[in-house]
Amino acid sequence: MNFWHMQLHPSDITWRREKNLLIERGVIGLGDWEEEKANQQIAFEKQMKIGDIVAVKRGGNLIALTRVIGDYEYINDDEDFEWCKRRRKIEILDWYDKSYTFYVAANKTLTRCADENTPTTISIKKWYKQVIENQNKVKILELIKFKHQIILQGPPGTGKTRLAKLIAEDMIKPKVLGHPEEIIDRELKKFDSTNDHLQVTRKHHQRLRNDFLEQFPKERLNQLTLDKYCIGTGEENNFCWWIELGLEPLGSYFPGTSRTYQIYWKKKSQEYSKHGIVKNIIDDDEAMDVVANQLHSLVNKKMIEEASKKFGDSFILKILNTYYPDEYFPINSKDMLNHALKIFKVDYTELSPFEKNKKLYEIYLNKKTKFNLDITAFEFSNILSTNFNLKTGEDISEKNEVISQGEYQIIQFHPAYSYEDFVRGIVAETDDNGNISYNVENKVLADFAKKAQEDPNGKYVLIIDEINRANLPSVLGELIYALEYRGEPVVSMYEYGNSGREIILPKNLYIIGTMNTADRSVGHIDYAIRRRFAFVDVQPNETIIENQKAKSLFKDVDSLFKEHLSPDFQKDDVMIGHSYFLVQDDNKLKIKLDYEIKPILKEYLKDGILLESASEKIEKLKV
Repeated sequence: MNFWHMQLHPSDITWRREKNLLIERGVIGLGDWEEEKANQQIAFEKQMKIGDIVAVKRGGNLIALTRVIGDYEYINDDEDFEWCKRRRKIEILDWYDKSYTFYVAANKTLTRCADENTPTTISIKKWYKQVIENQNKVKILELIKFKHQIILQGPPGTGKTRLAKLIAEDMIKPKVLGHPEEIIDRELKKFDSTNDHLQVTRKHHQRLRNDFLEQFPKERLNQLTLDKYCIGTGEENNFCWWIELGLEPLGSYFPGTSRTYQIYWKKKSQEYSKHGIVKNIIDDDEAMDVVANQLHSLVNKKMIEEASKKFGDSFILKILNTYYPDEYFPINSKDMLNHALKIFKVDYTELSPFEKNKKLYEIYLNKKTKFNLDITAFEFSNILSTNFNLKTGEDISEKNEVISQGEYQIIQFHPAYSYEDFVRGIVAETDDNGNISYNVENKVLADFAKKAQEDPNGKYVLIIDEINRANLPSVLGELIYALEYRGEPVVSMYEYGNSGREIILPKNLYIIGTMNTADRSVGHIDYAIRRRFAFVDVQPNETIIENQKAKSLFKDVDSLFKEHLSPDFQKDDVMIGHSYFLVQDDNKLKIKLDYEIKPILKEYLKDGILLESASEKIEKLKV
C-alpha cells in the first residue's frame, strides 16, 4: 500500500469543485497534459494500485483522504468534468476538519510519499492511522451498544487496553439527548405489552398484591395485632414488612426509620418501641389499636388529611397505591414526585404530595390514551425511572434538556480473583474495642451497577483487563444470567442492606474485556459465557508503525511466525503486536528489542509456540 497526495483541478487554479468530483463521480483524476508532466500521468496509471491511500489537496490545504478502489480508466464523455479524463474510483475515508493539524506540501499535482521522513508523509500516515482507529472504534461502539458486553481479543501488544479506554471515553462524553417528555414519548412508542417477559411480570405483580390483600383486607385493618403489624421481629408476614419490602416490586418505599410506623419491635432492647401518636401510651396492645383504627379510617374512608397529621406522606401514598392501584400512582417519595412532574413541565410548587401523585396518575392516563397503550401505571413509572434519575433530578438541565454523561472504571483480573472480590462478599471489620463483626459489602461490579442505576441517562463502562485470567463462571456466579437479561433482578448469594439479595445490571452498564490470546495459562471461557459476549479481534497493524527501522524489525519478526510457527498455533493468536514497535528513535527501539521483544520470543520457544529452528534468527534480530 502506497500513500499519495494530489490536486484535482483543470488548468484553472481557481477551480474549487473538488468535493463535487469526489461526491458526484466518486473518482480522483488528471487531465491530458503536455510532455513535462508525463511522469505523473504514468505514475497515476501504472504505479498507483487499488488499496492505495490518496490525500486530496488544493495547494497546501488538505480536502479529503481517500482510498483507491478501482483500476485506471480513461473517460472522454463527461461534460461536467470534461478536463478529468484519467480516473480512478475511490472511497472517501474522511473530510479534512479545521481541528486537524496535518500538513501537506503545496507543490506538484501528484506525488507519491516515497520518503518516510518528510512532514507530508508523516502527516498523511497519521491521518490514515486516525481514520482507521476511528472506523474500528465506530464499529465496536455499534456492537457494544447492541450487545452490552464485548471482549477485545488478540496477541500481546496490539493495543487492546488502549482501544478499550478510547471506546469508553467516547461513550461517556456529555451528550444532549433532547427534551425529557420527548424521550418518554419515544419510549412509549416502542412499548410492547405482548412481550412474554412483561406478561409474566404482570402476573407476578398481581399475585403479590393479591397475597397482601388476602392477609390484610381493608375491612379488617382495625383488627391488626402487634404480631401482624410490627416490623423488626424477623418475620416476613407482617403489614409493615410487606409495605417496605414485600411489595417493593410494585414500587419502592423507603421509610427512613422504623419510627415512621409509629410502633415496631426493637430487637436490641427486646420491646416494642412507640412513637408519634402512641408515644405516651403505656400498654402496647392499646397503642396498636390506635394505629390500626387510624389505618382503617385512611384506607376505608380515605381520610387523607387526618392521616397526614399522624403518618408520613410517603407511607400514606404507598398504602393508598397498594389498595387503590387504579387511583394512585406508584411513586410515593416527595422528591421523586417533584422530579417526575418536572419531566412534563408541571408547576408543582403549590401542590401537596397527594395532589402531585394524582397529577402524575392523570399524566399516565393521558399518555396511555394518546398512544393507545395497554400499559399499567407501574410500567409507566418504570419507564420514567429507567430514563431519569428521579431521586436527584440531575438529568434535566435548566434549559429543560437531558444531558447524558457517565464514567468508566478499569480493573484487572488475576487467577485468584473471586465472586467475593468482584460482586459482593463478606468483610471482617474490627471496632475500637477489638470486637470483630462480619458485614456484607458490594464490590466493584455491584457498586458500579448501582451507580449506573441511579444515573439512567449516563453510560457506565467497566473495563476488565485480562478478563480470561480469572475463572469466569466462578467470578460471575448468577450474574451470567444478568448479563443477558438487563434490568432484571437476580438473586445474589449474599444479602446486602435494603437491596436484599437482589442485584440488577442496568441497560446503561457496559462491559469491555480484554484477552491475550497468546496466554496459555488463562482459564477456558465456556459456551454459556462466550455466547453472552461479542468477541472482537484486535490484530497487529504494520501501517501505524512510523519509524522505518521499527517497521523493518516488525517485518523480520513477522517472518519468524510465518516460517517457524508450530502447527498447533495460529499466527493471529500469537504474533507480537505493533505496540512494541511504536518508537521515535533507534535507541528506544533497541531497548524494546532487547528487553521486551526478544524475551517474549524466547518464551515462545520454551512454550513450543515457535519451533526451535527460530532460535538462531531470534538471536540475530537487531536494529
